[in-house]
Parts: sequence; structure tokens; C-alpha cells
Amino acid sequence: AAGDGASFLERFDYVLKELPSAGVLFSEADREYIRGHETAFVEQMKEAVKRNGYIAKHNGVVNCVAFDPKDKDGELVVSGGDDKVIKLVNRRTGTTVWTLETNTEIKSVAFTRDGAMLAAGGSDGTVQVWTVAVGSRPVEKCSLTGHSGAVWSVAFSPDSKTLASASRDQTVKLWDL
Repeated sequence: AAGDGASFLERFDYVLKELPSAGVLFSEADREYIRGHETAFVEQMKEAVKRNGYIAKHNGVVNCVAFDPKDKDGELVVSGGDDKVIKLVNRRTGTTVWTLETNTEIKSVAFTRDGAMLAAGGSDGTVQVWTVAVGSRPVEKCSLTGHSGAVWSVAFSPDSKTLASASRDQTVKLWDL
């Protein structure tokens, strides 16, 4: 089942980052043999994603999704949920690129226009912001507090210098980054 395949790949997500056929091998014949197996593996994962109709599975309600704007092909999707996890997943293969474990249920996510930052609103009223570089895990930039209720929506200004957050506490806050 794709769920099993997807969880296998979440544990071994390095498999598709650099395929063995791209590395140093003893002979070109080995390269072709390995490339054939890689192609079959990727095709099986694509089919598993199609069969199940989902690309990422959380251990709770999924509350929000956003496409990574750095990925011009629209292959990378971030999701957040009540399991306190944010995942970036390749929608074509179902592989998890990275996972962030947080201390709160995630109610909203948003990227800056250039994809350099990711923000998440939590059920505890906090807004977390990470810097996101291509090919690496996000690095926490800041944690913003001030809401007294869950943060249901976050959005960056076009110049990425201001973050807006909307909360169950009936307020909208603007944060200078």
C-alpha cells in the first residue's frame, strides 16, 4: 500500500536525494543496471500515491497546506496538523523532504513569495518562523507570542518584511521581521 511505501520513504528519505546511478561505480554496465531499478522504484511510488489519493499522512487532523514557491514545478507541498508536525513532501513521489516537530498543533502555514521563510500559526497562540534554504532543513528564525487564542491564518507581505496573523482571540497582529 502507498501508506506503507510512504512511511518507508519517510524513514529512508535519503534514497531519492542522490540516486546511486549518479555516483562512482565500477562499470557503466553497473550504472545501467542500477538506473533500471531506480526507475522502477520511482514508478512504483508514483503509482502508490495515485492509488491512495494522498501524498502525506499525519497522525492527526491536517489543517493547512501550501506549495513551496522555490519549486517552480509545483512538486513540493508543505502541510501542518494537529499532530504538531509540519512536513514538506514531494507530491509526485510521496517522499518526505523534511519534517519539523513543534510544540503546538499547527493551524496555518505560509511561505514568503520567494520561499525563503515559512511561518506557522499554532493552537497555543504562537507564530513560528523559519528560514528555508534549498536542499536543507528549515532553521528557526523566531517565535512570536502575543495572541491569546489559536492562530488560524498567517500571511507574509509581498516584500517579506511583515507577517500578519489572525487569531481566535479576535485580533489581527502585524509583526516586523
